[in-house]
Amino acid sequence: MSDIFVSHSPADAGRADAIAAALREAGHSVDTGGRQQADPPARLSLVLWSNASAGDGGDPAVLDEAEAAKARGAYLGALIDDVPLPFGFGGYAPVDVVPFREGSGGQRAKLLAAVRTFMETGQAPVAALAPPPPPPVDRRRQKTFGLLAAALIAVAGIVGYFLYRSAQPTQVEMIEAQLGRTPCAWLRIDPVQTGKDGTLGLTGVAGDPAAAGAAVLRIAQAGGLGVRQVSTEKVARIDPRECAAIDEPRRLRRSPGGRLLVTGEPFVLDTAIKPKPQALVRVQVTLDAADKSVALFGVEPSGVVTWALPDRESLEALKSADVGLTHGTPNTYEFSIYPDHLGWTGLFLIVGGQPMAVTKPQGTEQSARDFATTLRQATASGAWDADMVWFRIDPK
Repeated sequence: MSDIFVSHSPADAGRADAIAAALREAGHSVDTGGRQQADPPARLSLVLWSNASAGDGGDPAVLDEAEAAKARGAYLGALIDDVPLPFGFGGYAPVDVVPFREGSGGQRAKLLAAVRTFMETGQAPVAALAPPPPPPVDRRRQKTFGLLAAALIAVAGIVGYFLYRSAQPTQVEMIEAQLGRTPCAWLRIDPVQTGKDGTLGLTGVAGDPAAAGAAVLRIAQAGGLGVRQVSTEKVARIDPRECAAIDEPRRLRRSPGGRLLVTGEPFVLDTAIKPKPQALVRVQVTLDAADKSVALFGVEPSGVVTWALPDRESLEALKSADVGLTHGTPNTYEFSIYPDHLGWTGLFLIVGGQPMAVTKPQGTEQSARDFATTLRQATASGAWDADMVWFRIDPK
């Protein structure tokens, strides 16, 4: 098995060979063969996005290889021409070496650094936080109209300053805005450890929690936010080969969360319940007025995804089920679920302005890869958002 497979369009063979030669000089074993057939596949699939592979129509073979690499957490993109990334890859920051030329030492060093980071941490390079916007310019100070006018301007300036400060994103908001960039992870900031004391806690799921924590630490430090360490004690681990179960919902993530919550922690498995043990978890779903459709899914660390509530009709049908449904407002639901196993469980919510184009019957189970394909078809058009929570069930 090679360390790295360089996926490219045949039209880019020359540049692919130059990149492969540089990687080999750095000590990596590299395969640039026609198409990847190795079993097991390479640890890293370096996908070269160019006019030929990602331009109009793209190269289907390269797209297939990139999808397969993304699904197993082995994808790293390299932008060698100035082209938009294909659909589904916008959340992964590529190594930007546009336009790549075979003799450029700077571009070569940039690629080697990104590959080294991936091989060490299992994560693609993380973009730094964008700087905060500059404070508004108070142009009223350009003229004076006597002491009264000056006083009024001073008061307005003070008020404006505090309004500006209150409108600035908090440290947590600045970090959470970047969390969707981490592949094979769905992360939130722990409300108990927000980084104010230098320690930032994460909750959620990742294929490699330690690597995800390291990526978030780089994000926080790049933004100068005073975070010295990141805790991943509350981050579940999913099989890295099943990353598609996380990455496809993550592709739809538009807001920091809040639509989906679970309450009742600590969650314990009651072995006295027969015929099989059960834990009680209360689920809260809060929708926006624009959320015309909704679907709730369960996901296991193995990557198996279950269509728990495939549409809004199934959510409304809980009114006649024995789940303790409370429905205080038209867009707020709270109900019970009864997991029957120890360890981590995930739930995620997909909402949109129209019904999904494809659904599965309630209770349908799919592998991570099959689910990713279905969800991609179901949300190919329209506006969508997603939210996800993970919780752990312990022995009683």
